[in-house]
Amino acid sequence: MTAPLPFRTKADIVYDELRERILSGQLAPGDRVPISRVARELGVSDIPAREGVKRLEADGLLEFATHKGAIVPRMGRHEIEELFAIRAELEALAVRRAAEEITSEQLAELRRILDAMADAEARADVAEYGRLNREFHLGAYAAQSFARLQTMIGSLWDSTDWCRRIFSTDTESLRSSSAEHELIYEALARGDGDAAAAAVRAQKQRAADWYLGRVDGAAAEPAA
Repeated sequence: MTAPLPFRTKADIVYDELRERILSGQLAPGDRVPISRVARELGVSDIPAREGVKRLEADGLLEFATHKGAIVPRMGRHEIEELFAIRAELEALAVRRAAEEITSEQLAELRRILDAMADAEARADVAEYGRLNREFHLGAYAAQSFARLQTMIGSLWDSTDWCRRIFSTDTESLRSSSAEHELIYEALARGDGDAAAAAVRAQKQRAADWYLGRVDGAAAEPAA
């Protein structure tokens, strides 16, 4: 029997649609997101449109500016450094705990995801690789029992998921990423929490450096 599709409110529809537009780059940093226009485009009233926009603000994917309303935020060096520093510590804690609690079934699922990531890398399907990357990490962190820690990490992933707009333009870093994921998996498989935490921290530092380089490069380009 096919499971019923989850019910989505009108606010859910607004949230999901705008979130994908932001993460895909259809809405770029600095773009305005007028609530009345969103409501018209999606065929809803202003109330659910406003609720969806407020949820995106809570995720860090929109911000409100005086006289402008909701806009897609521009991330600078400080914001990137802060978010990745926090993520590194929380995610290192999560994999350290996961190494003690992970089951054989959970390890098998992580292995399946890694194999799918290798296939996506071979096809240069960066969008699919990015989706599986998130699935791998959140699956690993779900193997530990601190529910609040899992929620905090998920929220921070939402706040930095805009990074896949940049990542989607570069296939070169996939090779480094794949090697890092294998290190995390191997450490979890042998129950070595310290090694898993060190691998996660190194991965987040490399990712932060990569994104900072792209932000600095964009800032140095002359205006069109």
